[in-house]
Amino acid sequence: MTSSLPGISVDRAQTAGRYLAVSMVNNVNHQGLLFLANSVWGWPGGWANLFAGFLASIPAYLLSRAWVWRVRGRKHDFRREILPFWGIALFGLVVSSVFAEIADRWFGAGLFVNLATLLAYFLVWLVKFVLLDRMFATPTKEPV
Repeated sequence: MTSSLPGISVDRAQTAGRYLAVSMVNNVNHQGLLFLANSVWGWPGGWANLFAGFLASIPAYLLSRAWVWRVRGRKHDFRREILPFWGIALFGLVVSSVFAEIADRWFGAGLFVNLATLLAYFLVWLVKFVLLDRMFATPTKEPV
């Protein structure tokens, strides 16, 4: 494969681009649900973030598996795929929930809670990509 950047293959760069796109979709889902639960329904920041993260993780898993890493035609493996994906998502959710709760206590509900969760997810985004790339990487992936 030709390199797009030193040490990064075109395939890896395309995968990272798809991962970024799915992350943006997931963040829109998550932030919308978080705003609804926290600012409209009045839930505390941490609980609102847990709710949003749980619901947003479902399409995040499906999009990541099918579109980012091109895993198709293989059954969903609970032990190899679903459990690790949700474990990684749970890590990000815990970090972002702590940030959301702190923001809620310091600044009150609203956009500060949303900004705090975005900061937390940014901090764990790269780690998640590396772990998910290893988890979904198989020699049986379909070509682009």
